[in-house]
Amino acid sequence: MNQKNENGQEPKVEVVIKRHKQLFDLLNHPKEMWKVLFLLFLIIVIVFIGLAFVVLTIKRIYPYNVIETNLQGASIVKNEDKDVIYWLFNSADLWANSGIEVKEGDELTIRASGASYTAIHHLVAASKDNKIPEDKWVDTEGQRKTNDRDLERGKYRISPTSVEGILLMQVIPSNFQNNSDDWLSNDKTKDYLVNGQIEIIGKERRNLRISQDGVLHFAVNDIVLTDSVLKLMYEQFINEVSRLDTMTFNTDSIFKLFDKLGSGDREKDSLILDTLITKSPKVDTDFQTKVHNTGLQFGYYPSDTTEIACKAHNAYPIVNELVYYKQHRFRDPWYVDNIGSFLIVIERKR
Repeated sequence: MNQKNENGQEPKVEVVIKRHKQLFDLLNHPKEMWKVLFLLFLIIVIVFIGLAFVVLTIKRIYPYNVIETNLQGASIVKNEDKDVIYWLFNSADLWANSGIEVKEGDELTIRASGASYTAIHHLVAASKDNKIPEDKWVDTEGQRKTNDRDLERGKYRISPTSVEGILLMQVIPSNFQNNSDDWLSNDKTKDYLVNGQIEIIGKERRNLRISQDGVLHFAVNDIVLTDSVLKLMYEQFINEVSRLDTMTFNTDSIFKLFDKLGSGDREKDSLILDTLITKSPKVDTDFQTKVHNTGLQFGYYPSDTTEIACKAHNAYPIVNELVYYKQHRFRDPWYVDNIGSFLIVIERKR
């Protein structure tokens, strides 16, 4: 049964919310609620942008890079947009493998610094005589020589049109090894491990576009005494000398004997050497001077007993150092004659 008060009205229960009253008042006014929500969203956006700015600023000053080292000692620093690679190149190594893999289309900027010397025996001779060596230590730009001998020999360098000692690079397929049969081949296309285009680096090469997949190999521009190069140098020298005394030369038979050297049979090579000595022209002082002026200027076969024999039989210039290199397949002149190192820095864009 309903009860009524004195005024005849039914009693009412009024609920008064004291806690979170403002929130409930806000819910009763939609326009005010949306203003508050927009303000909260704006605050969140501003805070997010501020945090992002702080993070990017710190990362720029103290970049969080990934650093790797490959088997050849190259340090690779990776960040978002490029790789920076540091590698120390020993200039005594011929087409040194950096272990740095590249892909077709990669864009590189290469910088190099350091010093090298491509004729260490000149340093030794100068030190014995207490003299300043004629040749100087050179940087990665190499040096241009203009005397007759160097102009003649320069055509046999890895890059004949470039100066001596300049830093070179080529991309060699990763499955190619410099101790393979290709390295010992007489095929001119395989000399020096050249499988692609030789790039001239020097101190700096910018925006170099890579044309094939492979691994970066480096060398200084010098002469590599492969069989084909030895043959070409020997033929040029003998042809020039033959013009000085055409009556005593049979160049064809000399070239055939030279080709047979280096078979690995010492007795056979000794017989060939003796035959070459007997085919040598008579050498007098005037003739030696003329030979010296031909440009290439090769010396005696580097053996005391053979040198005496060559002098006794007037074997110079047919039996010279090129015969020795060919007979012994002596490619070590590169490795024992070059000294120095270059710091190579490579930037590779991703």
